Amino acid sequence: MSAYRVKAYRGTRNWRRRIADYAQIVTDGEGKPPAREQAETLRQELAARSQRQGLGWTHIDIQPTNQEQPS
Repeated sequence: MSAYRVKAYRGTRNWRRRIADYAQIVTDGEGKPPAREQAETLRQELAARSQRQGLGWTHIDIQPTNQEQPS
């Protein structure tokens, strides 16, 4: 099972300090698309939400994670 952590950062200061304003882990599984596709879709949704709602997220990061997810 693969998993990706998606984080959104507001401004360059938070990005450099690695303080995320939003974070979520997506995983693949039965009946779900691959985790990487889910992470890309979430990144696009977060970018659109930031623009619509004026959240100011300037960087959205996708990183693989090795954490075991509960079954």
